[in-house]
Amino acid sequence: MKTFVSKVWFYCNILFVITNGANGQQTLTLIPSESRIIIKGTSNLHDWEENVEKFSVNVSMKMLNNEIQGINSVHVTCKSSSIVSDHDIMTNKTLEALRTDKYPEIVFTMESAEKLVSVYGKASGILSGYLTMAGTTKRINIAFEGNMSNNRVVITGSKDINMNDFKIKPPTAMLGTLKTGETVVVSFHLQFQPV
Repeated sequence: MKTFVSKVWFYCNILFVITNGANGQQTLTLIPSESRIIIKGTSNLHDWEENVEKFSVNVSMKMLNNEIQGINSVHVTCKSSSIVSDHDIMTNKTLEALRTDKYPEIVFTMESAEKLVSVYGKASGILSGYLTMAGTTKRINIAFEGNMSNNRVVITGSKDINMNDFKIKPPTAMLGTLKTGETVVVSFHLQFQPV
């Protein structure tokens, strides 16, 4: 009887290992020192750039043989008060426009991953989900590219965002002399390590 129970236990463990290996479900941990989110915009005087200094990214995907087979979830949270530029005036105007005192976070939550292609350690696709900024939520699509090597996953991409779509008034400065454009480009370079 003990032999039979031992064999059943043995085969159950093998099946568990094989099933998990086939699924290849992988949670990724962000490497903050190697990751960045940058916001670029225009104005009637000069182009401008800001960095998001505090953000978190949670990603779960299916991987097999160093290839992305599917993306289960993506959740990004940015501290809106951590958006800074090289110029204090621009930083303050941005925080004012985002109403950071009332809306301290900018959040993106993936609903689905589409057009996913993964070959030879490189991947591309489109993340479809919901972006919430300054109290307004909109559905957006974000194109991305991925590269898997040396036990690291690097995800890059960019997205044009019209501030008016989120009821954000484009910042102005110097008594209205400087007027920013309504569209900004948010680009990201995110590096992860599989858990």
